[in-house]
Amino acid sequence: MSATEVPEAPETPDFGPRGAAFWGETTTLYELSETETELLRECCRLLDECESLCQALAEQGVTVPGSQGQTRVHPAIGELRQHRLALGRLLGQLSLPDVSEDALKTPAQVRASKAAQSRWRSHNERRAANG
Repeated sequence: MSATEVPEAPETPDFGPRGAAFWGETTTLYELSETETELLRECCRLLDECESLCQALAEQGVTVPGSQGQTRVHPAIGELRQHRLALGRLLGQLSLPDVSEDALKTPAQVRASKAAQSRWRSHNERRAANG
């Protein structure tokens, strides 16, 4: 497969509905390299795992009894947090361009935008002073 061919959605049991939907949307909008395809595959798996953890919390609640009968936080909460952090990192590595103007910007995009605005402001001030 060449780097510009869009791979077919894998027919594997480790892709649930949420992962398969993200895979389909992403591969429809973008042409991915082999490396990007692997990153996307891991993102889809993490999305499915996050969905499973959320379902467990919905069914079992956010607290569980501890070994001494005390109430403690459900272990799935920590796992979900870690999965979301990992997903954010992978999506950052994948760095897909935004197709929507309303999309939330990453911190790097906000910094780049501020830097560009500052450069243009300086440029316009110099032009106004010179001419």
